[in-house]
Amino acid sequence: MAYTNNSMLIEASELFEKLESKNTIIIDCDVSDVFQRAHIKNAKTLPTHHYIKQEGFKNDPKKYPHIMEKNNFHELITNLNINQNSEIVAYDNSASLYAARFWWCLNYYGIKNIKVLYGGWKKWISENYPIESGFNYPFSSKNDNSNAKKTDIKVSENDSYICNISDMKESSNTILFDTRSEGEFKGTNSRGNMRSGHMPGSVHIEWLEFMTDDHNFKSETEIKSILDTKNITPEKEIKTYWQGGIRAAHVFFVLKLLGYPYVSVYDASMAEYANRNDTELVL
Repeated sequence: MAYTNNSMLIEASELFEKLESKNTIIIDCDVSDVFQRAHIKNAKTLPTHHYIKQEGFKNDPKKYPHIMEKNNFHELITNLNINQNSEIVAYDNSASLYAARFWWCLNYYGIKNIKVLYGGWKKWISENYPIESGFNYPFSSKNDNSNAKKTDIKVSENDSYICNISDMKESSNTILFDTRSEGEFKGTNSRGNMRSGHMPGSVHIEWLEFMTDDHNFKSETEIKSILDTKNITPEKEIKTYWQGGIRAAHVFFVLKLLGYPYVSVYDASMAEYANRNDTELVL
């Protein structure tokens, strides 16, 4: 594991050494049904939809496509017992898709003490580290964590991590980075949107291109080679998008791992952009 920003990741062996520390907060970022079947020892599941979106998202994702509001996010980290001394580790069994999303959300709200488990659940289980099943802490479908001590973290937005619909314009030094599947990019898969296609001038690399079959990130050399094919270079301003900002946050994580400084996520993505009549799409 050798990347420009190695500190964004943690190896399974290192996490094992920290497993019993009171400051270690392990978050399983997959859906709670998966967590209940099996998870890393002492891990917690998210007591909300794992996309970390606005209230109402679950019932109407196109109407509520943005990241969770600040007050709700503060409540979330309180429920997870996250504080200034926490060493947070996020993982999933989805090629770090949801773990990277959670990492991005915390960083957007100014919380930097989080790492993503390199190789995720797949690596942890393959190396026979300890696991559990069931729910092991106060909140579940039947019991919330209303008695949790309020976190000492002050939540504040980092506007450099996010962009909105008015920012999604191509220029000589700006790259609109479409991280979706080829079918979504070409418009053959609408994902239920009112319109289909991609933003004019955008470049396309599906997020999975940066991952191995074992759910590890490809090497920095391999990732740079893939990015170079589309002239995606560090000095440019890069805006990532997807259907709802999840794969876009994963690619944001990948670019930051390699030290790209000018990256932001269009969090509402196509859930907003492709369901309006005043935006331009091409096939």
